[in-house]
Amino acid sequence: MGIVKTAVSKFRTTILVMIFLIIMGMFGRAAMPIASNPNIQFPFVNVSVFLEGASPEDMSRIVAKPLENRFLRLEGQEQVRSVNTQSFTNLTIQYDVDFDMDQAILDVERAIGEVRNQLPPEANDPIVRERSDNDWPILIYSIYGFSNLRSGYAVAQEIQDRFEKVPGVLGVEIGGVPEELLEVEVSQAKLESLGVSLTEIYSAVRNNNVLIPAGFQDTGSGKFAVEIPSIFETRQDVFNLPIKSDGNKVVKMGDVADIKRTFKDPSSFSRINGFDAISLSITKRVGFNELDIAQSVKSEVEQIREEFPDDLIIQPGLDTTKFAGDMVSELEGNIITAVILVMVLVVATLGLRNGLIVGIAIPFSFLVGFGILHFFIGYEFNFLVMFGMLLGLGMLIDGGIVIVEYADKLIDKGQSRIEAYTNAAERMFTPVFASVLTTLAAFSPLMIWPGISGKFMRYLPVTVFVILAASLAYALIFAPVIGSLLGRRKKANDLNNDSENTALKKTYGKAINFAVKNPVESVAYTFLTMFLILGNIVPNYGKQFVYFPSVEPWLIEADIQARGNLSPYEARDFAIDAEQKLISVKGVEDLNISVSGGGGSGDGVGRGYIVLEDPKELDITGFEVLSLLREAVSNISGYKLSIREVQEGPGQFTAPVEIQLMSEDLGLIERKTRELRNYIDQNIEGLTGINDTLPKYKIEWKVDVDKERAFQSGISLLDIGSTIQMVTTGIMLGEYRPDDSKEEIDIRARFAKEKRTLSNLENITVNSRNGAVPVSSFVDVEARPNAASLVRKDGQFFYEINATNVPGFNLNGEINKIQEWMNETNFNDPRMDVTFGGLTERGAEATDFLIQAFYGALFLMFIILVTQFNSISQPIVILLSVLFSTAGVFLGLTVTGSEPSTIMTGTALVGLAGIVVNNNIVLIDTFNKLKLDFPDKPATELISETCMSRLRPVLLTTITTIFGLMFLSFGYSIDVINRAIYEGTSTVKWYQVFGISICWGLGFSTIITLFVTPSFLMILENLKEYRMSARNFVTSIASKIGTLFKS
Repeated sequence: MGIVKTAVSKFRTTILVMIFLIIMGMFGRAAMPIASNPNIQFPFVNVSVFLEGASPEDMSRIVAKPLENRFLRLEGQEQVRSVNTQSFTNLTIQYDVDFDMDQAILDVERAIGEVRNQLPPEANDPIVRERSDNDWPILIYSIYGFSNLRSGYAVAQEIQDRFEKVPGVLGVEIGGVPEELLEVEVSQAKLESLGVSLTEIYSAVRNNNVLIPAGFQDTGSGKFAVEIPSIFETRQDVFNLPIKSDGNKVVKMGDVADIKRTFKDPSSFSRINGFDAISLSITKRVGFNELDIAQSVKSEVEQIREEFPDDLIIQPGLDTTKFAGDMVSELEGNIITAVILVMVLVVATLGLRNGLIVGIAIPFSFLVGFGILHFFIGYEFNFLVMFGMLLGLGMLIDGGIVIVEYADKLIDKGQSRIEAYTNAAERMFTPVFASVLTTLAAFSPLMIWPGISGKFMRYLPVTVFVILAASLAYALIFAPVIGSLLGRRKKANDLNNDSENTALKKTYGKAINFAVKNPVESVAYTFLTMFLILGNIVPNYGKQFVYFPSVEPWLIEADIQARGNLSPYEARDFAIDAEQKLISVKGVEDLNISVSGGGGSGDGVGRGYIVLEDPKELDITGFEVLSLLREAVSNISGYKLSIREVQEGPGQFTAPVEIQLMSEDLGLIERKTRELRNYIDQNIEGLTGINDTLPKYKIEWKVDVDKERAFQSGISLLDIGSTIQMVTTGIMLGEYRPDDSKEEIDIRARFAKEKRTLSNLENITVNSRNGAVPVSSFVDVEARPNAASLVRKDGQFFYEINATNVPGFNLNGEINKIQEWMNETNFNDPRMDVTFGGLTERGAEATDFLIQAFYGALFLMFIILVTQFNSISQPIVILLSVLFSTAGVFLGLTVTGSEPSTIMTGTALVGLAGIVVNNNIVLIDTFNKLKLDFPDKPATELISETCMSRLRPVLLTTITTIFGLMFLSFGYSIDVINRAIYEGTSTVKWYQVFGISICWGLGFSTIITLFVTPSFLMILENLKEYRMSARNFVTSIASKIGTLFKS
């Protein structure tokens, strides 16, 4: 090829280009941000609406429904779900994963504008935001030991400011502190004595706390701004506000109320390790290294500790970067270990010079990959990128081995280094290019994997694609140049030395002679073995696939649930009881709990995150800690505590099992959901952590107003409503922003705490035409049950039951039991839709795609191979190795007792399709070349010679690929950087199934390449001979018949 000759002849330019690419890669690696998970864009848009005092039924009817009807017509949306609670509606719009989310935000905002007039005017403007992976905090710090809430909040704000100045920090959210409030505590007695109504207070604030633009005054000698101070800036402004004038006397707000800056009634608490605390949740900006952010924040914390009193404790509660740092460090160590092993193997096999020429492909391809991934694709350095490099490690040197070996043969024949490497690259250009191209063809369908799983896993094939493309460039352009400069000159290390590997070659020679002489029997025995493996193993695995590998947990979620109208203080008592049981469990490092009252969605009153100790320092596993935690809370009373591991990977926000019921008949699905939940609780042993979204009915005080009587007395509903608000959360008078606050503070008026009871309505009066009248004359207060939340999906009422599986139980088997019960008991109803979702549904979708990807990869490879060989039969022989590799995968999973994963095993099968064909391509290409060079030689000799010449490169490329994944496959992680060997870590569990699949599939297919492919070639050659003999026979008969007729 002209490009090879040009590269060799202009070697200085080629070397400079190579150096430039290496430098680019070094800068790319240094600049790549490190992240724990791939930074994927979630296809969700959240819309939240607040309407104070509205019940869940009202929020569903007058807020959610108009918005849902419009959102369901949006382009690209796949699902609209709303959760309606007291005073609050949250809608989530799910889009197609590849939809432009910037356009989605614009579409949603435009849709809200179209239906805003259908919403209550009192409702706050809907807030629209996109859900992002960066919404989740990477660090949570907690502070406690402060003397009072005011001082603690001041400290938290100061720390918040300092954290937000750390480069890469997007925001810091303070939790566990009620919002600040300027409370106007109105004296009921003073109102009555001074004749002031609540309406007059409300009107006075509304008319005086406004921005008045007074304009400018142009005097001819200058232009001056005219200002009318009218916005509350201090507490004194509110105190001096005139609210009523009676002749010569003006009644001010301070005359009827005590005004103080305080906090709203607490609605939640934050706790850590048994202490009330204030939490600070830190989120990161896109494109920044989270490990650097964590280190900078930790340095800032150390400085803060030195400046603040010793009794103020600043404690890390959650650090997700530790998981990222450990995995990155461990995988980097494994990659370097694998590189060293591969380099030692290559040098030991090929010699120092040739080994270095081949081995340089590894760092070169990695560095070029870093440069492309960072500067051109914008990837972060996460574990999937690293695993893609680990997977591609053994394949990077395949092309180099082929070219170096062939060049050495040419050198042995007397060619110079320049001629040998140039001719070798040109001769092997097509097979090497085709082998890499088929591998890329196998991985390419994975790059169009749909859904969140596809976005998550896409990093792996893209990384493999990039580094393999770099290795191809090295093998065909840079390796010949380096070889022409540094390759050996004479037969110092004869690669064809018969004394080398004599025993192996003799044994293989005998085996290959048998296979070639008995091709039909060899192929038949092989197919019989494969069908026995697939026939006996695959059916048993059909119901045992998990969506993603079970990784030892490092973070565990605890949900506290209790029925009833609990106050936040009562909920905190439950949390304290749970803490005492959980914190003492072996393996627990930190326990963070966020406590809320019973007024939210469902009956959840608190949620905690349990951080486990480093598993490398524990003598029990994370799963054993999980069991101990569940055992510790098995006998609690008064509340319920659900313990479950936090999922990793693309399913981290999805429960393993989700049963969804939808209907327009709310009563129907509520009854059916309760019936289904009871059945699962009593009969399905394989599910745990069972939760549902059924409405939890709680007591609500319903205030019915006699509107006719109130109208006759000249009293408006606003007067009555304002009066009732005075005994609850207070009347919202307005807002003001003091100099020492970053946020606006609500101004609320209400009665003193001892007067804030519904029974006090008997003593509260409103002004009517006939004077002061008790409010109780116009209202009837009644306690009624009320649903805490209502959930809707795509315009219908929606309930869900979710659960996780008990280890050791077959998840699909448990689901089948539920489905059989539904069919046997006539549970299903035509007015109701029941669907099974969760990770089981995702697993089914992933399986469907991976099967299509597998067939698509085979088709692409078949087209490439037909184009290369201009044959149909030889590509079919090559692709049969893919089928045999599948048998090897399931054999390996069976022997090792591993649990197959839909994602990891499926991805490995698709990737193997491209890996296992490489050796077959070069082997068959070598056979075809020998046939052209020696047309008179018998096919048996040509095939044997081909196999003997390809034995070492086939074994070498296979062993180097397996070496990269071998230790992970055995369940060990060898980190040469930290000089440590780990067993069964999260990193190992993530990739062990993938490694086993690749190693066993490749190993099995290599045996096929070395023994069965030659048999297939012999069968094809025999068929050609039979066809040729038949053609000659027919021609001979025709000739004799023609001669007979002529005579």
